[in-house]
Amino acid sequence: MSPAPITQEAVPGPSPLHPAQLPKSPPQQSGPSMSQQNGPSPDFDDIFHRKFMEIINDFKNNPTAGQLTQKERKEFIHNAYTYTDQTVFGSGRQLDDRDIKLRALTKVFYKVLAEEPWSEEWIRPHDVERKLSRFEMHKDSVPLATQLNLHSPREAIKAARVAQQKAKDLPNDKSNLRGPYDDLEVIFIPGTVSSTATNRINRDTIYPVAVSSVANVLLSHICRDMTRPYLMAQKFVECNDTEELIKMRMFACDVCDFAPHLLDNDNVSLLIILLILSRSEICRRFEDNGIRIEGSTVSHRRAECMKNKLGWKTSEERKPFDTVATELQTRVKNACSPGPRIPRVNVRKRKSSTPNTPGTPIMPNGPGGPMVPNGANGAMAPPNGYDGPKPPQIGLFAAPQVRPPPVYNGFQPVNGHHHYANSNINVSTPPRPSNGNQAPLSGKAAGKRPVPNDEDAMDTS
Repeated sequence: MSPAPITQEAVPGPSPLHPAQLPKSPPQQSGPSMSQQNGPSPDFDDIFHRKFMEIINDFKNNPTAGQLTQKERKEFIHNAYTYTDQTVFGSGRQLDDRDIKLRALTKVFYKVLAEEPWSEEWIRPHDVERKLSRFEMHKDSVPLATQLNLHSPREAIKAARVAQQKAKDLPNDKSNLRGPYDDLEVIFIPGTVSSTATNRINRDTIYPVAVSSVANVLLSHICRDMTRPYLMAQKFVECNDTEELIKMRMFACDVCDFAPHLLDNDNVSLLIILLILSRSEICRRFEDNGIRIEGSTVSHRRAECMKNKLGWKTSEERKPFDTVATELQTRVKNACSPGPRIPRVNVRKRKSSTPNTPGTPIMPNGPGGPMVPNGANGAMAPPNGYDGPKPPQIGLFAAPQVRPPPVYNGFQPVNGHHHYANSNINVSTPPRPSNGNQAPLSGKAAGKRPVPNDEDAMDTS
């Protein structure tokens, strides 16, 4: 994806608002996901372009104005966006849920258009403040960087980007010559609370990345060639195309792996990535690259970016963005990791004899196997070919098998004591000893249960 042309008035860097780039009509989008039939909102980008060009023309006609600076460009985009937002969404009409979502995301993408987060200016110098994240040159690449006269990671990444841009003008058979920048590697140091904590980070556990990979992500930023931010907002809100969703996820994963500086709290690209990937996915990819970052850190960066860049300070102001993020992440997940198809298993069910099956008599199975009317005169007999256990000859059902427990004169010992017991089937309870064999209880023996013995009388002394 090539960068947008550079205007003569703007400072060095891609500027997507050159008059030649302004489309005369909105590009035609296919599919219901990019429908533009609801309300006057599709004219948002056209109104913005007209207002922005008015501001630019006034600036050019001002004899005291000098060359357009990056700060002035950002201010002009902000003024044109504010005017367009009030014209389209603030005209007193009632906004539905779709318009509320589009309004929130349009503000995000116009902020991206103004700040150009893919620029090397957002790569912090290696000697930046201690608690801010930064790139550092990998120790094995220091000699090569010195040989190439590159003194910082920012210079190395910029040189790799320039080399890739020049490679596009080479013949097809030589377009892969990108110089030594595949061998020049940097590591990303996350922000910490102190210089001591930063120094304690083990650089050997962080996965190094080539500066050419960082430059490639910046050149292929999903918003680099964007000239109609409202249409981009529509794409994020309504896109259901599997191929487009997969491309979104690939871009977000590349940012986490090769350009993690785009996820700092002062870079608006953080919000674009959080629309596509969840907080846990970002932390997991950082961890896979040897960079430890907490989920609470990502949430804090998100809140700071929304407050400082967009002016969203309350949860109510952030709610439309959060809703779109939840919906888009679900669609991306379903497109990239569809659920497994449950195979249809044809289970052969055993046919049972039921009243609903005519012509099949209900016959009970005997204890020795199935019984069917297979004998002489319709007698019950095992089916032909059955070689299982034979049924008893006494009938279809055998009598209960009884195993009487040991009984001593009608009493069964349990835990060293004798108790009346009857565990037999259809066996009457043994009679209690007669009073003639039992003396009256008295003294300490009173209240105790008599202990049965043989025919001798129980001793009550």
